[in-house]
Amino acid sequence: MKAYDLAVRDLRACYGKHGIFAGLHHFKDYWARDALFACLGSLELQDYNIVKTSLQVFIDNINSQGQVPLRIGRRTIEIALGKKKRRAIYTFDFNNKTTVDQNSLLIIVTNEYIKKTKDFDFLKKNLNKLEKIMQWNFSLDKDQDLLIEEEGLSNWADSINKKGKVLYSNVLHCHALKCMYEISHKKSHLDKYTQVKNKINELFWSGEHYIDWIDLNGKHYNYFSTDGNALAIIFEIANNEKSKHIEEAAHIFEIHDVPSKCVHPNYPTKFISPLLKLIGLGDYHNGISWLWLGCISALSQNKAGKEKNAKILIKKISDLIEKHNAVYEVYEESGVPVKRFLYKSEYPFAWSAGMYVYAYNKIIKKK
Repeated sequence: MKAYDLAVRDLRACYGKHGIFAGLHHFKDYWARDALFACLGSLELQDYNIVKTSLQVFIDNINSQGQVPLRIGRRTIEIALGKKKRRAIYTFDFNNKTTVDQNSLLIIVTNEYIKKTKDFDFLKKNLNKLEKIMQWNFSLDKDQDLLIEEEGLSNWADSINKKGKVLYSNVLHCHALKCMYEISHKKSHLDKYTQVKNKINELFWSGEHYIDWIDLNGKHYNYFSTDGNALAIIFEIANNEKSKHIEEAAHIFEIHDVPSKCVHPNYPTKFISPLLKLIGLGDYHNGISWLWLGCISALSQNKAGKEKNAKILIKKISDLIEKHNAVYEVYEESGVPVKRFLYKSEYPFAWSAGMYVYAYNKIIKKK
């Protein structure tokens, strides 16, 4: 089978009664982050019902403050005890940290769903809750500068202890404000979007790329993080000149040898979750490659006017999928899916499959 057909197969294999499962083995829960990124691929396939179902289940399960659940599923101990009923879970099992990116992603994907389907009944039904979901982000703004501050171990790269203002989380937050303006037409959202966009460019730009995070004492951590830099290009937070610098940096740092690495240079051991080190996965977000990062990297290259490079990167990803006959979660530097004593790469993996479908349509099919 061709890579695109394999990705469509694997994405649809993860469709469940209440949304999209992250995977079918050790991630068989409705993880918000995974499902929402995967929904972008489902929208390209016109699988609108599963997207609507996914959005609604997370909207219906926000807590009293407006936080979208981390997942609809079971705690690790509940799985061990054989419990089957899934419920809304708002923090990580092992550190009780509050995750920070799911609210922004829900707003972003809802906007994409509305633009694709014109389902204004869905919008009317949920608009008040969407406003509450957007407002929750600002409960994380501890110093009233409109940017999110996080505790550490609390975004998608949950093995890395980044405390303070993190690029990835704030890029999503910024774009969510733009999407919320498009959804609601409230100028206050547009004003905040402009302020947050300017603040990101003021605080995070190093001259060559956006830095990874700024801690609570104002210290800058000048790592190249693939996630936030690529998304900043895609969401037009970076202008054309900055976009070119970012793509040059990614090339110099060999981010895309196996599409794509999380970071350059690697983080020192002190930032790595002790639990991940204990099970031999200290490189989970620190050396291992993630196919979804390859997909957003290709999208960012395409956005930056490097269409040829974007197609080359899509071909690299396609070759990986075809070689292993599935869409896996994470890959070693050699290009093989991770298979270690205590951990095996999840497959099928909806997040990667959905993002590949999305990127392929935008870059190759040019929808």
